[in-house]
Amino acid sequence: MLATALLFSAALTPLPMAGYIDRIVQHRANGDVILRTSEHSDFNGGKIRLEQKLRRLSGNKFSIDFSDQPAATKTYHEALCLESGMRPSTGRGILGGENAIAAWSCVSSETREGTPATIEEIERAFDEPASSQDNWTDYARTAAPSGSAAPGQPFFAIGSMNVKSSVAGAVSYSVSVDDRRCYAQSAERHAGAFELSAQTGVNCSGTRPGSLNTELRACVPRACGLSQGSYRIR
Repeated sequence: MLATALLFSAALTPLPMAGYIDRIVQHRANGDVILRTSEHSDFNGGKIRLEQKLRRLSGNKFSIDFSDQPAATKTYHEALCLESGMRPSTGRGILGGENAIAAWSCVSSETREGTPATIEEIERAFDEPASSQDNWTDYARTAAPSGSAAPGQPFFAIGSMNVKSSVAGAVSYSVSVDDRRCYAQSAERHAGAFELSAQTGVNCSGTRPGSLNTELRACVPRACGLSQGSYRIR
């Protein structure tokens, strides 16, 4: 399954300290389209090099459409999700923060995906802080990323969520590291009651030794969940 992606693993030259290389492939009035090259685990202790297609929104903030990616990246995304018995999300999201490199999202294989929200709707969904609440009918349960990484080395922070809504509406979720210096967020709309299990992750560039806070937030129309963790850089 990874045969196509492994073509990128040969003769890798070092990446910049940021952990990626950007190449503009299209100039657009609403933001340049770029291909970002970065390295990721090959699931066998090594690294492979992949490209993600992004559209610049502003500064260090980009939109990503998981259904509109290079073939090798789609293959890798599928393999990454299969490790957890899931399938790749085909929605849209936002990747942001000065230490963010790439983003990935997986949903449970039995989940019926909703309609992807627009980038504007995804941004509005996170204008207000989430309050943690749930009830017997509707809930949003989250597990923030936790782990460790070496200083100066990119790492993959992944969190998980389970949500249930008895009414139609949107589900929004966000994973962040180091006070949103590295984050990814997404949202989708559902025409009726829904349940959703998902994992969302973000690749972050390494920083100085210490403890970085992490957060996983998810909201449905009648409930929000918020959990916190930490990544130890040592």
